[in-house]
Amino acid sequence: MENDSPQSRQNHITSLSGFLKDVMHLAVYATESGRLPGEIQMEELYRMWDIKITQQHVLSDDDIAYLQDCYLILSRQLAPTTAISLRATESKLTGTRKDYMNTDAGRHVRNMWFASFTALAAIVLMNLYQYMFEFNAALWAVENAGMFEYATYLYTLDTTLMPFLYGAFGASVFMLRQAEIQLRERTFDPRRLPEFRNRLVLGTLSGGVIVLLYSSGGIAETDIKITEAALGFIGGYSIDLLFTLLDRIVDSFSPVEKRNTNTTSSPPPAVERSPGRARVDHVASGEKETTPQLVPVTKKEGDSVG
Repeated sequence: MENDSPQSRQNHITSLSGFLKDVMHLAVYATESGRLPGEIQMEELYRMWDIKITQQHVLSDDDIAYLQDCYLILSRQLAPTTAISLRATESKLTGTRKDYMNTDAGRHVRNMWFASFTALAAIVLMNLYQYMFEFNAALWAVENAGMFEYATYLYTLDTTLMPFLYGAFGASVFMLRQAEIQLRERTFDPRRLPEFRNRLVLGTLSGGVIVLLYSSGGIAETDIKITEAALGFIGGYSIDLLFTLLDRIVDSFSPVEKRNTNTTSSPPPAVERSPGRARVDHVASGEKETTPQLVPVTKKEGDSVG
């Protein structure tokens, strides 16, 4: 490299700076958590740091190869924590004051706070309006028919949008819970921010759609009752509930012959049973334990208007 031009020399130094910093981030975190592999020598890494970052000199080929080995070893040892997640959860300031909320992870947490409290405030306001309407509906209908008609439309819109708001609230609470785990384990990856935003949108839609499916008769009556608001929150918190329900509805429309083909089969050959196989034989015979399902409880029409 002695024959390189000054510009190419500087570019080579700059291109390796980020890589060396990533290795140092991983090595320091591994040391702090007591998981530093024995084949990685911190003094070697600090020597390279002094050469590369402090003195702005070029690292040798052997040093670069050693850095690559260190990166691979640390990545396997610390997974799912990565250099990117460490940078995203590291304070930008030095000294006694640490501003962790000014990181990528901190900004994500603040956004989830805002989404949660906004959805909660909207839910509270809509519930207050529903209570006010139901309490004063009879009086408004007598005193001001025009106002009563407008209030009825608003009440209907309020009732329709409420499950979606509960879905948004459930999704934001889920995202906050996930963020708490990612902050504690330092696994927050800013590259997944579009995925997190999409999860919030899916939760909002799921909370409303699952209630609409219930209203159309998509869920059978069982022993456990649950309100539509709680169902919307659960739908937003766990979108798998919606997709499970959709699968059940699609299966109900499948041809009867296809379902019978999947459920009927020739009896298995008789085998000698032992006491230890009682549970296995019970499951293999096609008998399944039924578990109660969550089913919303809606207000009766006579109870909605005072």
